[in-house]
Amino acid sequence: MHVMGGSVANAHTVETRKKLRYAAVAVAFLPIGQGLIQVFGVWLNSYTAASLLAAAIVTVPNFFANKHFVWRAKSVEDLRKQVIVFWLVVMLAVALATLFTSIVDDAMARETTAIRGAAVFLVQVLGFGVVWVGRFLILDRWFSNSQTAHATTRS
Repeated sequence: MHVMGGSVANAHTVETRKKLRYAAVAVAFLPIGQGLIQVFGVWLNSYTAASLLAAAIVTVPNFFANKHFVWRAKSVEDLRKQVIVFWLVVMLAVALATLFTSIVDDAMARETTAIRGAAVFLVQVLGFGVVWVGRFLILDRWFSNSQTAHATTRS
């Protein structure tokens, strides 16, 4: 019994660590993405366009950070599929955040840059936050299945 309980406790600890690593990657990329949105938003005078541009820039390094740091996936066999799944999931978050951004950007067009930027920041965090948990679940399933399939083919 004790061995089984230890295995369950260890599995729980492994999952907890993975979730903490996922949160750490998100926290690391939040200021990068939001910083780009703020800079591009002022430069382009459109936080909506800035949201899309920042996402296009940040998605690739974010994929590799999640793949290697969170899921510790080393296989390059399914790299194309992994990138496509990740891109689709991220684009869901970007679409939601960009929709929110567009609404707020239009509503705040007459406000000062500081107020407009703060409002955009809040809806960006909300938009990405709503999808963040779902993204973890989808990516966790995808990377876990990829690693299991890879381990099975190597055995």
